[in-house]
Amino acid sequence: MTENDIKKIVRDTIVTSIQNFAKNSLKKKPKFQILDLLIPKERKIRSIVGGLEGSLGTTLWEPLGKALAAQNGFNVIHQDLMCPSNMPAALSNTVESIKEDRNAEGGLYDAKSSHEAIKRVCQNYKINPIDSFKKPKSGRGVDIWLEKDGVNYFFDTKTVQPNLSTLTGCLDQVIGWYSFYYSKHPEGTAIGRIVFPYNPTPEKSFWKGVIGGGKPLEPFEEAWVEDEFWDFCSGHEGTYSIIKKAFHEIRESGELKEVLDELLADNL
Repeated sequence: MTENDIKKIVRDTIVTSIQNFAKNSLKKKPKFQILDLLIPKERKIRSIVGGLEGSLGTTLWEPLGKALAAQNGFNVIHQDLMCPSNMPAALSNTVESIKEDRNAEGGLYDAKSSHEAIKRVCQNYKINPIDSFKKPKSGRGVDIWLEKDGVNYFFDTKTVQPNLSTLTGCLDQVIGWYSFYYSKHPEGTAIGRIVFPYNPTPEKSFWKGVIGGGKPLEPFEEAWVEDEFWDFCSGHEGTYSIIKKAFHEIRESGELKEVLDELLADNL
């Protein structure tokens, strides 16, 4: 893809995302908050902006990643990554041991050995396959599932300002993906990454700005930041800068001004 191809996909995705958010928000009746009695306009604007920020994962980053990848030769898998209905004891014990070890100081496991240990224990299911699978519980699924050349890629986008609880949950999620996938496809190949779509502290490394340097999540091997993900999807170097340009161009063109004005006016 050329830069213009990428920019068009980005612009179309941003515009659709904002328009859909506004359409859905205008249908909702605002709930009363006590600060409405003191600063009603400011409180409601904050609510709108907060809602828009919170929706970006599913309304913008996820469809954008899929759209770019689809144009770069990836198969976008539109289904859930299923987990065993009853997790076998050997696999369950391995997963729990890894989690406990990775959350402790000076543990034996790292990202690579965690992945290998899970795949190794799942080799037992070649001979005795698991016959019942179900959707994983909320928060443990895959947002973006891509496939190319026999490799399955699992991604989930997260807030760019994660706390310790979020980071611990991210590790659980990646380890869970491997246990789900290999329990059903022990001979397959999977790569799982948590995605932080941009760096909110561009003056320094993303990981230097995150609590504990991101632990227990391992940078790059279990989490990608900014262009580590966007360039992978698009096959083009510097994709995040194109995304930023698209935002600037949309603002300068006024393409979303009417939509945003209506959204704000309805809530003031």
